[in-house]
Amino acid sequence: MSTSLAKDTSLDTGWEYSLGDSPFDSNGVPVWTQQDSSAQWRPIDFPADPPSLGAFENVWFRITLPDVSLRDPVFFASSIDLLAEAYLDGERIYKHGQFNQDGSGEFAGWPWHMIVLPEDFAGKTLYFRVFSDYHNIGFWGEVKLSERIDILSQVVSESSQGILVAGITLFIALMAAVFAIFRGQRRQFLSVCFFSLAAAGLVLGDIPVMKLVWDKPLLWNYVGAYAYFLLPIPMFMLLAEWLSKAHLEVRHFQWLWKFHLMFLVAAGMGSLFGVVSISQLYPIFDGIFIVTLLLLIASVLFVFNRVRLEQKILILAYFGFCAVMMLDMFVAHGWVSWSSVPVSSGALLFAVAIIGLSFNHYLFTQRRLAKLNISLESEVNERTEQLTVMAEKEKLRSESLLFQQQKLEIAGDIVLALETCHTLEQGLDKIGNSIAELCLPYSGVFSVVNSDNWQDIQCWGRNVEMPTSPSVAVIEQAIFDQKQGLFPFKIVNKQGVVSYVALLQVKVTEESRCYPADQFMPLLERAVDKINMTLANLALREELQRFSYEDVLTKLKNRRFFTEVLEYEIASSERNQEPLSLLICDIDHFKKFNDTYGHPAGDEALKTMAALLNRFFRQADIVCRLGGEEFVILMPRAKGGDCLQRAEQLRLAVENTKIEYEGAFLESLTISIGIASWPELSVDPQRLFQEADLALYEAKNSGRNCIRMARLN
Repeated sequence: MSTSLAKDTSLDTGWEYSLGDSPFDSNGVPVWTQQDSSAQWRPIDFPADPPSLGAFENVWFRITLPDVSLRDPVFFASSIDLLAEAYLDGERIYKHGQFNQDGSGEFAGWPWHMIVLPEDFAGKTLYFRVFSDYHNIGFWGEVKLSERIDILSQVVSESSQGILVAGITLFIALMAAVFAIFRGQRRQFLSVCFFSLAAAGLVLGDIPVMKLVWDKPLLWNYVGAYAYFLLPIPMFMLLAEWLSKAHLEVRHFQWLWKFHLMFLVAAGMGSLFGVVSISQLYPIFDGIFIVTLLLLIASVLFVFNRVRLEQKILILAYFGFCAVMMLDMFVAHGWVSWSSVPVSSGALLFAVAIIGLSFNHYLFTQRRLAKLNISLESEVNERTEQLTVMAEKEKLRSESLLFQQQKLEIAGDIVLALETCHTLEQGLDKIGNSIAELCLPYSGVFSVVNSDNWQDIQCWGRNVEMPTSPSVAVIEQAIFDQKQGLFPFKIVNKQGVVSYVALLQVKVTEESRCYPADQFMPLLERAVDKINMTLANLALREELQRFSYEDVLTKLKNRRFFTEVLEYEIASSERNQEPLSLLICDIDHFKKFNDTYGHPAGDEALKTMAALLNRFFRQADIVCRLGGEEFVILMPRAKGGDCLQRAEQLRLAVENTKIEYEGAFLESLTISIGIASWPELSVDPQRLFQEADLALYEAKNSGRNCIRMARLN
């Protein structure tokens, strides 16, 4: 069957949504992305602002991808409010922002999104996990499938006008700054400079291609936001300056720009200290700006016929720019349908008007510059050689800083990757996969410790052989310094005990001579220190996880572990139609034993009992301590007869075992055992525990030191 050929395929229909956030299974896969999930999916015309959202801040969207022919397929979205993760086949293939454990997170910007898809995407379901505490949630603008090159071409094409406008407004800001320095009308030209800078920042923060220049969407949103918040201040200052020349009352303009200045300062302080985020500031500013803009328009229209032609042109340019900005507000708040608002065109209109104003002062500025050139020419010639030398030094310094920045980013990525690991072994694998990139162009060797030996040696770079690493004992006694090129990865627990888990050996080769070792080695040492701290936290988490499932006294698994594994084994036995047996053991008259010999002796008896249980049962059997003197053994794929035989051997062994405590042998103990087996002795595997417990109760009532099996009802 042939598939249709298409460059762009709109995905405005076929969506479904589910309110809330999906739980994750033990492998970290969202349950809602699985076929048998319990999510309630409802159809929606477009993946944004579900009608029954209410107080929910999390929504999942999904769509079945159509069958279209694409060589390099990508999913494109103009914007998502606010954080998002994309899943395909249960695997996360994209994320924007960082989700916390409760499914929320901090604002990470409003970029466009391009998600690379596999070639066999057709017919698969693409899931999106979205969080937003903003007044909108979900997608905004275009949502489509396309070729990667077409999306990149679109981004560049849509950015061309903005880049031109930003360049023009920055040039105007530069010229206005020069005029302010060499002219007497400094307030006017400084206002023009600030307005042009704000307009340039607003346009730069909204140019899609800036994400390709530097993938820091939150940074560009900050640039655009604070440029946006700054715009009214020079706007009102300029109008006050121009209209005052017509002998008009301008005091209300002064308190308007001062009010916006106070908002700008408050917004900056609030976002700096984490009191409020940019996404929360936009609606507040929009409301304030609309009110003050209406006041401005009313005031200007009242005196419009009394000002000069030049001032009228500038006022009309203001109105044009403000109209475009207000339209952009309406689109952003969903008051009108989405469309690409030409904010850069409005800025360009005002830029042209500013150029006209600047041209009136051009001749005068040129005369001043001509005089200055005479005095500066000799000084320029004199400093040219100095600047050449300084430029060369600066080039070397910038290359060194860029190199260090790249390595710090790689180290940061390693730390972030470690934070997602669940075990120390996974963490060391993550380090091994990225350590060569951190060390290049230096050659090196990375070794992982196993007992008292180093294994899994990884080697990179030229002329580097796989060396024989020193023993762990030698490493523990060594004093490390940067000249050695030896960097241990170690874990220090709360008691100060150091455990060495890996070793990095770095060697200077011909390729690395352009990056001085005296600069690189301290940087690498700091990176290893950060990784070591993260490894210590990972080891602590792993240890705490182990303790949460382990009984401290007997080292057996505890009731919590048994409860979780019982559900799993029951489901597995039903699915595979394999038998499952359960034994509950209880030490007879254990309270009397404790009263006679004391609780420390009782603890020794419990540990002896645990050792017997571990010895008598298979490796596949699961032995747990339920609490007190009660133990449970879960035996997958074991029938009731096999369990009875093993239980009788255990009962005799316990009866014949003397408890040794403080050099003396105490009296022997006996146990009572209850057995339940599915499907041999039980029709419902979910009642195995209750039926084994009833069998144990019967054994107790039958005189103890015996075994009873559950009866098939």
